[in-house]
Amino acid sequence: MSVTKLEKMINPEVMAPMVQATVEAEIKFKPLATIDRTLQGTAGDTVTLPKYAYIGDAEDVGEGEAIPIELLTTSSTSVTVKKAGRGAELTDESLLSGYGDPMGEVVRQLGVSIAQKIDNDVIENLNGISTAMTVGDGSTQLSSDLVADGLVKYGENIDGEKVLFIAPSQLATLRKSEDWIKATDVGVDILIKGTVGMIHGCHVVLSNKIKAVGGKINNFIVKPSALAIYMKRDVLVENERDIIHKTTVITADEHYVTYLADDTKAIKLLAKE
Repeated sequence: MSVTKLEKMINPEVMAPMVQATVEAEIKFKPLATIDRTLQGTAGDTVTLPKYAYIGDAEDVGEGEAIPIELLTTSSTSVTVKKAGRGAELTDESLLSGYGDPMGEVVRQLGVSIAQKIDNDVIENLNGISTAMTVGDGSTQLSSDLVADGLVKYGENIDGEKVLFIAPSQLATLRKSEDWIKATDVGVDILIKGTVGMIHGCHVVLSNKIKAVGGKINNFIVKPSALAIYMKRDVLVENERDIIHKTTVITADEHYVTYLADDTKAIKLLAKE
């Protein structure tokens, strides 16, 4: 008679790629970010990365006058690689006779947990968008007009795919606008999960991570490749036995860094709650 052994059920080498796949599938901002693994295998925890500078707002140009020309420059920013981790503890009973698939659930939740942390860091990056790419002062609620005013910041590069991130509480106001297009009427492939419609060419995405602070909400319009996620090391899964309590602790961690790679592709809208 075959016997189910715990060491067969808990195999970190098998679990690691499963958790990694879940992480990458659950990162909400992934379609708007460049995923880079060039840091893997290199020494050091501080990385110098390139950054594009904004050329400034457009100006009035009279008939026959020259259009102001600005040089697109790059600067650099130093970022520190961080480690995000989470763990779970399972009893032998839950593994051997538990209802459902406890091991599969642990793998799923560890991946989701790390992905959520990466998304949190991306939100921090977006909150740091410069004043040059910020529209609104928090005195009015998010509206079609505020979105239109924000898009001016793209200048002549307004075309192309764009995603507007809003809080669920802001959806009703936008849906009442004459400029609102339902997701079923968009007629193009959905760029990102959670898309509920379109306004002024922006895919509108609901996110619980967009929250009010002090009565104001930061909304973001983001173009693809505005963000970057550097993976210093893929997910590492390890386990350890507690022989006294007969439990197994499973941990997963990932080394990475996120940052706003291109200031010209991300706009912050400061709206009233």
